[in-house]
Amino acid sequence: MKFTLLLALLMSSSFAATNGLLLLQGIVQEELSLTVNAQSVASNLDLETTQTNLLVASVDENSNSNTGYKITISSANNGVLKRSGGSETISYLLKYDGSTVNLAGSSTTPVQSKNVGTAGVYSDSSDVNISYTGAANSSRVAGTYTDTLTFEIAAN
Repeated sequence: MKFTLLLALLMSSSFAATNGLLLLQGIVQEELSLTVNAQSVASNLDLETTQTNLLVASVDENSNSNTGYKITISSANNGVLKRSGGSETISYLLKYDGSTVNLAGSSTTPVQSKNVGTAGVYSDSSDVNISYTGAANSSRVAGTYTDTLTFEIAAN
């Protein structure tokens, strides 16, 4: 019995360590989001009156990506207002955060790129403006003219 007890004590002390490690780790998930805040005028454009830099929306951009982010816009009608059920169009010029955006013939157009680096969380709000030439209703085919813009945010 003494031999077994002595052997057990020797075995347990020979495997004991004088130090140990504990890894503490957590993960912060990447967050990228945007919110399009449409102005009421966006869905009720006065097509008879010429507009220059009419504010139609603001876009709130949020990111915690250490590589920064980019914003892209795509247009359902390649950057024109198109009459529902017809082929008639009204051209307009779009600006995002003060810069002109070319939506013609492109599936997505990059409009904003932020390299936030180690600054961490980044939030910004960018204005969306349009300009177009008004014309009397009698000079256009009656109907509803629309375009749908899709805004996307992605990490750089």
